[in-house]
Amino acid sequence: MRNLLFITIFFIFASIAKSQEVQPTDSTFLRLGADTEEIESFQTQDTTHSPRLAALYSAIVPGMGQFYNEKYWKIPVVYALGALAAYQIKSNHQNYLLFRNVFINLADEYDANNSEIQDFINLGYDEDRADRLLQRFERDRDYWIILAGLFYVLNIVDATVDAHLREFNINQDLSLNIQPSIQSSPYSNMHAGLSLNFRLK
Repeated sequence: MRNLLFITIFFIFASIAKSQEVQPTDSTFLRLGADTEEIESFQTQDTTHSPRLAALYSAIVPGMGQFYNEKYWKIPVVYALGALAAYQIKSNHQNYLLFRNVFINLADEYDANNSEIQDFINLGYDEDRADRLLQRFERDRDYWIILAGLFYVLNIVDATVDAHLREFNINQDLSLNIQPSIQSSPYSNMHAGLSLNFRLK
């Protein structure tokens, strides 16, 4: 989070630094020679591997798309996140039901023979405190339900993206460099961005 904040601040200050002197740079980031054989670095590797199938598998059984993509190490991550979400949903829902019952009994004339309610009263719980707790557990339960849905969608997206990336083979003679850049022109202010540099060795 701190790294993301630092990068964001860097680009903001770079955009407003109009007085900073910037050396003109060549706008051409990729130069290709006459020999077109160098473009062989991008080749179709496996046309039988379907991103649609990867997405379908992950939608039916979370983690199956990762298995299809042979990214086996991601399967425990998928199920660990799913187990965490399931545990939090169950735990918060149980606490919500508990304090809802306490709140209902405290709001009405509770049964003095009810040992469970009497224990909460002895611990200092009143109607307002029980109401706050049941609302908190209800909110946390709903948050984790939303997170579980996001985990499920990310599982499908991850499998689909991995399947797409399998279709390309990047040759070792090709290097890729991504770095911040600051550009300006006589007709506009300075702009910060990213430069993408390909080099064929």
